[in-house]
Amino acid sequence: MIRNYLKIAFRNLWKNKTYLFINLIGLSVAFGVSILLFLSAYLLLTYDNFHEQNGAVYRVYHKVNSPQGEEYGNSMPLPMRGAMKAEYPEVKLAVRVMSGAAQIQKNDKLINQGIIFTDPDYLQVFGYKLLKGNPQTALNDLSSVILREDIAKNIFGEQDPIGKTLNISHGDKEVPYVVSGIIEKGPENTSIQNEMLVRIETAGEFADNKDRWDADQHALYVKLDDQTNPATFEKRLKAFTAKYYKSNIEQLKKEGAKADAQGDVMSTRIIGLSESHFDSRIGNQAISKVYPYTLLIVGVIILLIAAINFINLSIAKSFTRAKEVGMRKALGAFKGQIVGQFWGEAFLICIAAFGLGLFLSYALLPHYNAIFRSSLSLNLLQTPSLLLSIFVCFALVTLVAGGYPAWAVTRFNTVEVLKGKVKVSGSSGGIRNTLIIFQFTMSVLLIACTLIVWTQINYLRSKPLGFNTTQVYSIPIGHEVSGKRLLKHFRNRLANQPRILSMTGSDVNLGRGLDGSFSKSVLGFEQNGKSLKTNMRTADYDYTKTLDLKLLQGREFSEAYATDTAYSVIINEAMAKQLGVKNPLGVILNTEEKHKVIGVVQDFHFESLHRQIEAVSFFMNGFSINYIFVKIAPDHVDETIALLKKTYAELAPKSEFQGSFLDENINKQYQREERLSKIFFSAATLAIILSCLGLFAIAIMVISQRTKEIGVRKVLGASVFSITALLSADFLKMVGVAILIASPIAWWIMDKWLTDFAYRTSIEWWVFVVTALLAVGIAIVTISFQAIKAALTNPTSSLRSE
Repeated sequence: MIRNYLKIAFRNLWKNKTYLFINLIGLSVAFGVSILLFLSAYLLLTYDNFHEQNGAVYRVYHKVNSPQGEEYGNSMPLPMRGAMKAEYPEVKLAVRVMSGAAQIQKNDKLINQGIIFTDPDYLQVFGYKLLKGNPQTALNDLSSVILREDIAKNIFGEQDPIGKTLNISHGDKEVPYVVSGIIEKGPENTSIQNEMLVRIETAGEFADNKDRWDADQHALYVKLDDQTNPATFEKRLKAFTAKYYKSNIEQLKKEGAKADAQGDVMSTRIIGLSESHFDSRIGNQAISKVYPYTLLIVGVIILLIAAINFINLSIAKSFTRAKEVGMRKALGAFKGQIVGQFWGEAFLICIAAFGLGLFLSYALLPHYNAIFRSSLSLNLLQTPSLLLSIFVCFALVTLVAGGYPAWAVTRFNTVEVLKGKVKVSGSSGGIRNTLIIFQFTMSVLLIACTLIVWTQINYLRSKPLGFNTTQVYSIPIGHEVSGKRLLKHFRNRLANQPRILSMTGSDVNLGRGLDGSFSKSVLGFEQNGKSLKTNMRTADYDYTKTLDLKLLQGREFSEAYATDTAYSVIINEAMAKQLGVKNPLGVILNTEEKHKVIGVVQDFHFESLHRQIEAVSFFMNGFSINYIFVKIAPDHVDETIALLKKTYAELAPKSEFQGSFLDENINKQYQREERLSKIFFSAATLAIILSCLGLFAIAIMVISQRTKEIGVRKVLGASVFSITALLSADFLKMVGVAILIASPIAWWIMDKWLTDFAYRTSIEWWVFVVTALLAVGIAIVTISFQAIKAALTNPTSSLRSE
């Protein structure tokens, strides 16, 4: 019997090849794309879960209720680890993590590499395995270094690196380290990097700050014993904050800060490591949970649209097999057997489409990774939880898409079917129309979201930032030559070049350069009884001139004033407002070394447009120079950059040149938004194609059922246009309903998304007009082809066929 059912199933599928191929194409593309989207979402939602397989890991942070509002700090002072372990026995392990940049000597080249300054507890807190070496003692010695497996292979090849000496440059010094361990690379979805691990005591700033509670430099992670409740432990930290931050709390109260619901003006808190990745107040590279959930929702929408096509086409085709169903019933077939026959055919299509979808996801994976800058691998499908989720999705699609049409055919009246009177019931037509409206609602929603994301990205790129981004070239210095020395040599070598307009240096890049580095330093101090905070940046001579910053008051740093290198500061308008004086020139800032304000520059966006412009102060004696900014003439740009490369190669021959224009750096700040835009655009395109495939097939089916009506209308003098309009009207009404439903939903969703930006575009009315025109235009093109074809048919042929 099963063999007979299979034979009938294959025969019927092959007989209706058009519908078979439409279903196969739609479902296989939906399965393939959805697998990639689900894998991406899984990778994001399980971020840092890798480290919590042996117990939860918590990140320590501060919450401050300042008079200006809530503020959060994720950097901690160096003595906090020791104090917390000493006063709280429930803290099993605690580890400080401070990131930096370093260079390793390999033959005649210097390799740029990330370095982590940390504590011996690192290997017990985080989930990485030590492939070589003793995990209990690998970081006990201050001269020890643990290398990641790929870095060790790059440096030592196939040799055993354990016990070998490695000269590593970080800060302004070169230090010999002995390789004591090789650590695994680990997964991509982690915020805890492990390129090179050394003891935090070897960091350049450690000796000066090891006992200071006012110098926040690193992240602090703790593991609690199994019996401790995190919420209870967090409450116990209230006494800890009161003890070590007494002066901070008193100062905040003087300024009018109010306690929060827990009665704290300032509190020390903890958050789960994986949870911190989704909290932008705490995580340095945090993303909103909206992003992975958007991927999931888009994947589900694409699957639903393909499944709806399958349901509609299956129901439509079931009426052409009504006599077969009636005959089976008359010969004694049970309802379950008929359902099994039709559902079995649906299952064959689904299983074939799923196999094609897997192949498609494999084929598209390299392009997907390139377009969305991800590192997906189909090896993730071996994860039991993910495998189960995908299997459940497949089972649901198969059950609903195949089961409902199979159930619908069993409701045919046997007598009417055999008399040839069966027709589409009102309920079936209603379900079909509802499903078509749902398809186009999703498509319109995705089109509208795509346009709004695109307008926001365009706004971010085009908004004036207050400094020159197109003519300024940024060059990371590296560690081969000190920053000030390299900048001096650059100035001497290029002083007479007419296309080099000016040059300066800074500790921090603007935007994200090719080196990927990003840092932020905040200086806190008291001024006239108020606590002030300012971003602290190093700036060399000609900083305002090179970046075309507008100097509102005073002057910039000048070699004519010897004291500028040690005691002068330039501030922006936001910092001047904090000082609360009409003329800030000459004001002495009560920092560790007193600094005199010599200039005020107009506010400019030195951070991304996600954030409001904050106070910033520029010092010449701040941190080391890490970047050279060169303002170049707009003509012969390629030749000028070649000259900069040549000069850099002569001065730092072992280092890699990683120069880029500031506008390129600025655009890299919005890679997440660009990825979201690409996802929406790709999903909207795919949703429209799948919806149109289904609409096209349904139009064929509906129009074929009205062949006689069309013939009669033509005989009575109806024009091709009127017949086409008549056949298209019902479908266009459904698209219109979809537009009315989708537009307010799209506005609400994107308005919530835009709240993530301090500077945002408004959602314009034309977005929804363009969306509606696109949806209607696409629907007309899809339907009219078949409608015009039917209207042009000779009426004698139509009537004869009936």
